[in-house]
Amino acid sequence: MKDLENKFEEVEKRVKALVSENRDLAKRVSELTQELSRARREAQELEDFLGKKTHIREKIERVLQSLEGAGEKK
Repeated sequence: MKDLENKFEEVEKRVKALVSENRDLAKRVSELTQELSRARREAQELEDFLGKKTHIREKIERVLQSLEGAGEKK
């Protein structure tokens, strides 16, 4: 009977350790999920910024071409 009690105690210790590890892992998954969301948002912001930068560059090039064309007509 004592052997059975020792085995149950060991199982109980292992279960508690697994529950604790599971809690820690769930917390880490949550942290990583938040970090991933933040990285995705930053990547989207960078993509938007680069798109705006390209758009502005194209507008400046058109304005410069227009000015060059106007200068040649005179």
